Amino acid sequence: MDILYSFEVKIFWSVFVALGFAILFNTPRRALWAAGLLGAIGFAVKSFFMNSVIQDHIVISTLAGASTVGVLGIYFAHKVHTPPIVFTVPAVISMIPGKFGYEFIIGMLKIVMVSKNNEVSFDYFLEVFNSGMKTGLILMALAFGIIFPILFFNTRTAKGKDFDRFIAEKIFFRLGIRKRKKGED
Repeated sequence: MDILYSFEVKIFWSVFVALGFAILFNTPRRALWAAGLLGAIGFAVKSFFMNSVIQDHIVISTLAGASTVGVLGIYFAHKVHTPPIVFTVPAVISMIPGKFGYEFIIGMLKIVMVSKNNEVSFDYFLEVFNSGMKTGLILMALAFGIIFPILFFNTRTAKGKDFDRFIAEKIFFRLGIRKRKKGED
């Protein structure tokens, strides 16, 4: 019960984080609901993967959450007639690794500021390096999760396209099931 309550509260606050950054980034009003919903869904997927599917693998869990946001961002782009990047970036901000980034920066400052007679232990250096690598890999997972669906489906415009037919054609074309004719987008 307590874990579920904590999970629901975190999702609730991730909606407000996404909405706050969407407003900060001047996302159109018609797309604010999509940013909030994607923020909640992305954080829920990441938390679900972290707690049950692949426990304690934060990089893969973040990639799953960001990829979900990226794919659903294309769908919502067709619904609200706005480029997907406008509301996918605010939606993943709640997944940025603040704790690991903080540990990395503070650790690097301690390593640099240590005096000559006080040496840094190798174990401490490995902890700092581990925090830095986790931070970098999580940020790359967030960027890849947002951008890959946009590049894969190559969505230049949403005008005049039926989303379901468009996605089916793109997937079938990528798998080689259907050949495109000349002049097709």
